[in-house]
Amino acid sequence: MRSTKMMWIGGVMAFGGWLLIFLIVLGYAPRTYFLNIFGYGVSFVGLLIGLVGILDHIRPRRD
Repeated sequence: MRSTKMMWIGGVMAFGGWLLIFLIVLGYAPRTYFLNIFGYGVSFVGLLIGLVGILDHIRPRRD
């Protein structure tokens, strides 16, 4: 269950970061350095967490 939880958390973070960046580009959110860095950071960390969850899910188990 840990790997699927990590995949969900990573996916939500990546989508949230993408959505924030998209809103900034459309002009609905202010263009500040903090929001830009925060959006890209959340998106990148979400991608990493999701990839770790996927790799943990497909890794062969040693029983």
